[in-house]
Amino acid sequence: MSSARFTVAAVLAGLIGLAGLTGCNLDDTSVSSTGATTAPGQAAGTGGASAGGGASQGAKQAQYGEVLQISKGGEVAATVSVAAPKAVGSFFGGMSTPTSGPAFATFMVSFTSAKSGFDVNPFDFFVRTPDGARVQATIGCEPEFNAATLGQGEKFQGCLTVDAAHGTLVDTSGLLTSTSLIEWPGF
Repeated sequence: MSSARFTVAAVLAGLIGLAGLTGCNLDDTSVSSTGATTAPGQAAGTGGASAGGGASQGAKQAQYGEVLQISKGGEVAATVSVAAPKAVGSFFGGMSTPTSGPAFATFMVSFTSAKSGFDVNPFDFFVRTPDGARVQATIGCEPEFNAATLGQGEKFQGCLTVDAAHGTLVDTSGLLTSTSLIEWPGF
């Protein structure tokens, strides 16, 4: 096999393997509320209308601060909670400024793994803007939300920074899918 063919084959094999990186195959994944909310500093939002043309069918409609269970194959795999977005005008001493409005939207995302091997990935999240554009996270607030594989009982918290003035936060829980699993209220 030539070097070019081997490289292409390796890249394709890696992409096929990415489906397992997120810890969630949507065919056997569900989301439900635990009925709990996070600490007072991360209080649930008021809801409001969804930006970006409404909610996706089948997506769990969540509130900011609500603790949600992610189940895979009928078993709870993890819990997730997202704090209400905060506006931040710039990062890195003014070197990084938003292009789509007066401020970046920042979200603190918290996970607790119920079993070993649950993967978290910032690329599972995006903001759908009112005009339907998809905006991925960028570098900004700390602690930055990085990809990680969690052990049983392990907690993870990371900050998502998005260059979008308004929109709806969406979790697809799958790098190679665009199907919404969870959506939070428009901001």
